[in-house]
Amino acid sequence: MKNKGEKMKLFKTIILSLFCSIAFGNMDRIDALGGNPGFWPEDDSNVFMFPTMVNNLDMIQVSGAGSETGKAMVIWGEETTWGFGFDGTDEGNDWFNLMWGNGTYGALFNLGMDSETDDVMETETSSFGLEMGFGMNTSYGEWGLSVASSSSDDGSDADQPLAFGFGLNFRSTDCNAWLFNNMLTQVHFVNVETGDALLSDMQLYVNYFTSMPAAEGINAIFSMGFGYWNQTFNAGLGGDDLVTTSITLPEVNLGVEADVTDWAKVRFGLNHQYVLLGSVGDDYSWSGSVDENGESNFSWNFGLGFDYGTFTLDMVLENTNLFNDPVRYITGRNDVALSSSATLTWRF
Repeated sequence: MKNKGEKMKLFKTIILSLFCSIAFGNMDRIDALGGNPGFWPEDDSNVFMFPTMVNNLDMIQVSGAGSETGKAMVIWGEETTWGFGFDGTDEGNDWFNLMWGNGTYGALFNLGMDSETDDVMETETSSFGLEMGFGMNTSYGEWGLSVASSSSDDGSDADQPLAFGFGLNFRSTDCNAWLFNNMLTQVHFVNVETGDALLSDMQLYVNYFTSMPAAEGINAIFSMGFGYWNQTFNAGLGGDDLVTTSITLPEVNLGVEADVTDWAKVRFGLNHQYVLLGSVGDDYSWSGSVDENGESNFSWNFGLGFDYGTFTLDMVLENTNLFNDPVRYITGRNDVALSSSATLTWRF
């Protein structure tokens, strides 16, 4: 099992490669704060976990600025809110990407189709994907549900892949337990079949989180919880299923955002997990603060944010030498980029 930051990125990669994908929001800020938007209810990226948040947004946002591909979306409205997303990434096959809210409910819809002809191999591959999301607020918390399916066909007699997945998110902001006053529950499931070949991935996380006491100009979120991961793989060659399972307790996330000036922020995010019980098949098991490969279940990220009122810029720092030698970067004498991408947001 990978550490949570890497595991969440792997899970997103699986989702994006198998399904058409509703565009993600400003994950550059969230990735720098630990990678989970559910712990930051005010952040616009929550719209993809809890679609009813679309009712609170009026903005234009561009993600992946500085890279060759990226994503963009525009959301606005009064009594009824509409949003449109555009995916320029390599895995994006969006044909129609729509968001809708009526003040009480929120919904997301994505239809993806593409085709590719290879005259040399004499193949023509087509794919189709559908994804829908629905969200609502209740007196006891926020709900978000997403369902996705995908299929492809290369025109041959070989078995063709079929995929299905769903996600369920629940957040309560009035749940007192020990040091915490908020709860976030997440369930994700993906199943991909190609004939007898199978990949099935199920994840469950239950986390309690709270805002930490901090000085003026500093926001901090701390969470602890439980994680369960089960993956079943079969190569489809008549062999047995290979089942990988892990139970983690605690799952820890710490995110800090601090003002440097009235228009600049620095961010820090930490993830750590302790594996109570992990196993790969019947032959190998482990426990501790490492994955099945003996690698540490600890990860962290740093980021910067710039707020100019109606315009914000967010980025994850891939090169943290900025903190070791800031003068070099301030004076433009650096030869290594701070970040490979950034998110630009205009609010109105």
